[in-house]
Amino acid sequence: MTNNDWQIVYTNLPKGVESYGQESLLTLSNGYLGWRGAPVMSTFTDDNYPGLYVAGVFNQTSTPVAGKAVINEDMVNLPNPQLIKIAIDGKIVDFQPSTRRAVLNMKDGTLTETYEFKLAQGLLTLTSVKALDPVHYHQLAEQLTITADFSAKITVTGVIDGTVTNQNVKRYRDFNSQEFEVVSTRDHYLHAKTLASKLDLVVGATLTSDAAETNTDYQKQQVVDTIEADLTAGQPLVVDRVMAVATSYENEMPFEIVNSALAHTTFAEVLKASQDYWQEVWSTNDIELKSSTKDLQMLVRMNIFHLHQAAQHNANRDLDASVGSRALTGEGYRGHIFWDELFVVPYYAANEPATAYDILQYRLKRLEAAKKNAASENEAGAMYPWQSGMYGDEQAQIIHLNPVDNSWIPDNSRLQRHVSLAVAYDMWIYTHFTNDYRLLNNGGLAVLLETSKFWLNKVTEQNGKYHLAGVMGPDEFHEAYPGSSESGVKDNAYTNIMLAWSLNWLLELQNQSEVDFAKVASENDFSADLIAKAKDVAKNLTLHLNNQGVVEQYDGYFQLKELDFKAYTEKYGDIHRVDRLLKAEGKDSNDYQANKQADFLMLMYNLGDHVTHDLITNQLGYQLPENWLALNRDYYLARTVHGSTTSRPVFAGIDIALGQTKRAAEFLEMSIKSDYDDIQGGTTAEGIHIGVMGETLAVIQNGFAGVNLRDTEVTVNPQLPAGWESLKFSQRFKNVLLNFEFTQKNVMIKADHDSSVLVLGRAVNLKAGVSQVISI
Repeated sequence: MTNNDWQIVYTNLPKGVESYGQESLLTLSNGYLGWRGAPVMSTFTDDNYPGLYVAGVFNQTSTPVAGKAVINEDMVNLPNPQLIKIAIDGKIVDFQPSTRRAVLNMKDGTLTETYEFKLAQGLLTLTSVKALDPVHYHQLAEQLTITADFSAKITVTGVIDGTVTNQNVKRYRDFNSQEFEVVSTRDHYLHAKTLASKLDLVVGATLTSDAAETNTDYQKQQVVDTIEADLTAGQPLVVDRVMAVATSYENEMPFEIVNSALAHTTFAEVLKASQDYWQEVWSTNDIELKSSTKDLQMLVRMNIFHLHQAAQHNANRDLDASVGSRALTGEGYRGHIFWDELFVVPYYAANEPATAYDILQYRLKRLEAAKKNAASENEAGAMYPWQSGMYGDEQAQIIHLNPVDNSWIPDNSRLQRHVSLAVAYDMWIYTHFTNDYRLLNNGGLAVLLETSKFWLNKVTEQNGKYHLAGVMGPDEFHEAYPGSSESGVKDNAYTNIMLAWSLNWLLELQNQSEVDFAKVASENDFSADLIAKAKDVAKNLTLHLNNQGVVEQYDGYFQLKELDFKAYTEKYGDIHRVDRLLKAEGKDSNDYQANKQADFLMLMYNLGDHVTHDLITNQLGYQLPENWLALNRDYYLARTVHGSTTSRPVFAGIDIALGQTKRAAEFLEMSIKSDYDDIQGGTTAEGIHIGVMGETLAVIQNGFAGVNLRDTEVTVNPQLPAGWESLKFSQRFKNVLLNFEFTQKNVMIKADHDSSVLVLGRAVNLKAGVSQVISI
């Protein structure tokens, strides 16, 4: 594997999950389409998985398991239009290359792959260049260049393959994976319809070459284009394949969109659109980092690249879709939307705010579904589901497969009610960063009111203090109390403190002139009694602390047994999913102080240590020692196995706050390699982890650079690691574009409007377009 700072380059011939993982990272996407980076000649095998996804397009299937029908809603793998077959003198060339070079060029959004094949006649070389159009986002294209050191008859076939099913995730293959049926093939397109959601899927393609005419054969489940030509030794044969995809989910005229694209689009035009788009993206969104750490600059750009692929305004303004936990790169978690928006909305809000606004519409449009979800469990108001697909109902699995011993075990992760607090947080971040109240005025305030109703109804009062039971925090290793037949825990610290914060925002909005609070409250039956209760609950939620000042993850956590992490590491090696190891031994992670991630510490990522401290002490009335942050970090770090990729960046941010930049940099470097090195042992095969990509960028920009956008004005308190020579990037705050350039000795700041920032506690007034250098 080699690379430069703008490219991901693979030169090996990978197998199994390594190959799947590379294909995830090599995905091209434009917010609408996700095009996995599988070779054009490949079909589904244990080593390759072509995948094509459309944002928001899901289908439900039913599978009998243990006498019950298990319903799964999956992001649909569409018919595959990229498939290329090559025959030399009438004999098909099997996809068994002798050499390979794959180059993802993040600077222009292209994927170039070169394969050599040793045939009886000699050496055949195939180079494919792929590109997506980010503006006319239904369009994609690939150009093939075929050369040989011999002369022969060559047949190049392009197939739209309608026989594909959802097979990316191995543990899901026991379930029904037939998502659509082919309705017809004609006019260079294949028309399919999803079986349950009844969406029209229209996938079209043309195959052209200056060397020969194209013949098209319409089969029952495939459209087959064929070119026959004379291949001359040393002379390249160039073949273009232009493709288009549209569905009835996002447009009422998918057939017309595909027909128009095929009639008027060329490979060169798609390529130019990609190049122009990425040039614009990088002009304001690059993070330039000079450091002694190998690959760090490239990995930073990889994360920026995938965030701008996962969603972008050209497409998402037209779509009813958000960003799933694996974006559009694979079928992990069935493509569902979780709380991962919390890790990417701040990035979009500070860099591409229109995109943040676009994806938050997904939650606003599903308020009624969230209200139905609450009512289905006899709750009030709105309760957003832990896993959401097309409709906004709960799609979290009831059971899941433990791959350690292949057993089916209950899944209670849906009790992570804090996802509703994440929705509120995302709306606050957008509104605060942009000073744009459209989101609240166009439905966001109603969301905040209805989710607040849920919490105010769910809390119980005892002796003037409020308790919250039957929930889970982000730490998924703890779903219930030891030996209990009831699911959920009581007074989860993360949930209770985020609730106090959310209620504070609700109460502040009463006096915000930009919103008509009284009108929206009346429309949503949010009474004066509820306002009064919100004030009371916000000040009296219950936390539990020990004598040293460690905040208990939830009531009863301190009474759990300690786990011998050293012994488990010696026995198993990798223990990041120690919950599964315990289950396979007949034990239960609910019994132990062993965390997937330290959910109390997650508050520092969301709110910062100063706001968290203020909420705990000044608002909720608990005492914290002066060294509370270090005490809590050390306690939970000793009990956390980082089973989630989102865990380590939280510790990195806390280490920065404590001035311990060396270890923070180590946490960052491991986190930013999560997918590149596939540190979780094969999960990248199922798609990238978009949450950790957003988190690591936040650690760099808002942690090490110290650019804090969560206060009333921008504050800058940089702490660059010793090995970082310089750091340069831009962020937006309240319609001002701020350019920062840090070295170990100073920071240069330039704004495009007159503004002021606080640098190390000192006010710095900026004149539009004039750079200021401040010593640090």
